[in-house]
Amino acid sequence: MPVITLVDMSKRDMIVNQTVMFVVSSTDKGTFNSINVSNVVGLRVKAAPSQEVEAYWKDDTYEVNLQKIDEDIKIVEQHLNNNGVVVLYEIDIFSEITRLEKYAPKTFDHLFNSVQNLKNKYSPKGFYNEQKET
Repeated sequence: MPVITLVDMSKRDMIVNQTVMFVVSSTDKGTFNSINVSNVVGLRVKAAPSQEVEAYWKDDTYEVNLQKIDEDIKIVEQHLNNNGVVVLYEIDIFSEITRLEKYAPKTFDHLFNSVQNLKNKYSPKGFYNEQKET
């Protein structure tokens, strides 16, 4: 099933669409918005919910960072492989990923590429991004 990206969504969207997995940015300490809905999954992008330098991962913990990212991506892929639909809260995720680039460029590359790979591998069919056959 597909990965759909949204730049805006509400808690109501999450409640009404219980079979859809909503992916939001998260930290080692949990999701930023404390969204308490069972179909919301956090993609860890930093250590703590703050804009302070200390909240961001550093590349000196690169291997540990990758393990966290890969664990979260695996949860999303399992849902997709079980014919589930995933909605990425893209503006939320990419705004945090962009900030990470300043503090942990190697980790940033892996996280950015992981999200892009999900979007490419599980792109919706029949929408604007589908190639027309000639």
